Amino acid sequence: MKRRRLFCLLLVMLALSFVSFRWPVDSGTITSTFCESRWDHFHDGIDMTSVDDRVYPVEPGKLLFYWDKALFPLDNYPGGGNFKILEHRNGVYSLYMHLENGLSSKKTYAERDTVGMMGNTGHSINKHIHFSIMQYPGRVSVNPLKILPAWEDTKAPVLSEIAFHIGDKIIIVRDKANIRLTRHYPLLVKINDAMTGRENLGVYRLTVEFNGRNVLKKEFGSIAVSRGRLTVDGKKFENLFDSKGYYKIEGLTYAEGENVVKVTASDYAGNTAEKEYTFNVKLDISQE
Repeated sequence: MKRRRLFCLLLVMLALSFVSFRWPVDSGTITSTFCESRWDHFHDGIDMTSVDDRVYPVEPGKLLFYWDKALFPLDNYPGGGNFKILEHRNGVYSLYMHLENGLSSKKTYAERDTVGMMGNTGHSINKHIHFSIMQYPGRVSVNPLKILPAWEDTKAPVLSEIAFHIGDKIIIVRDKANIRLTRHYPLLVKINDAMTGRENLGVYRLTVEFNGRNVLKKEFGSIAVSRGRLTVDGKKFENLFDSKGYYKIEGLTYAEGENVVKVTASDYAGNTAEKEYTFNVKLDISQE
């Protein structure tokens, strides 16, 4: 508990130090949020598009490192394509990925200096910028929504279905459905969120009650490294997400007969959705 309070205090202090930070593009659109599922790992940043391809530093800083295909024409692009890492105050770093070829080697960056041009390099489908904000020491990646200027968002998440992943199949569970289970499988929840109505974004807070008991309360505010793995509040990716993109609730013990699940999901702006699901279980554990 003391460690958690200290960590929260550090995040508050970090947020106060970011009052001068800005978004890295002008008139941009957020297309992917922090800590979404990337099928086998957490999305460690935010993706944005913009009509203007110029990318700016989130705060004035110094160039720490960069990689540019123009300098290494025989090398394959890394996953992030061309990228730059800038160093800021108080052990804060910012990372900009998928930039166009031909990056400058400029050493220092003021607020309106161009870090690079938005591109489609590396593992990328369309032109966009991926950026992350990190705190050292500790190797903590911080959700940019916590520390950058407020972003307008009036749309609540949508809770669309619950399911089980049994074998290689996703079994969707309808409300009031009857289902036979041969083991106490993790319960999956499909949640969609958007800011403009066209995106499929992740949520910021997720709470789940099962048969009157609180079984999950998670805030996707930061990603840390634990024993070489990215974790959210000590949980690894496979503890929080299914490989099919569903949010995962582990450790449930289903009752014979009626089971009730109540899911509450919120985005960072505080828009909240809540839904209750009821299903009847026939336990047949001995057959597996």
